[in-house]
Amino acid sequence: MTEPASSIAGFLGLKHAALIAGAAGAVISLRYIDDLSMFGRVLAVITGTLTAGYLSPAAGQWLDVSQPTENAIAFVLGLTAMNAIPGLLKLSEKFAADPLSFIRAPHNRRRKD
Repeated sequence: MTEPASSIAGFLGLKHAALIAGAAGAVISLRYIDDLSMFGRVLAVITGTLTAGYLSPAAGQWLDVSQPTENAIAFVLGLTAMNAIPGLLKLSEKFAADPLSFIRAPHNRRRKD
């Protein structure tokens, strides 16, 4: 269930617990990311927080887990978002460049084995 719409999180359809857990993970991830400006650090926390806020409820429902487990998922998403998002963007670039070979790639690898 989402939070009441009286808050920004509720208005956006996000759970406060997911945002807090994601923000905590994102802040901790800053310890392991070098060479970020202050703007980059703020953006990293916002990215981790929003990634956790939007994806952890979907993951929790898909996996059919309890609320504490969903909060743990939010923490991990916040912690890893700054590393995972560039990888996902690279995959989308490869797909945009040549969708057919991207789709066939797993099939081609299985045949060669």
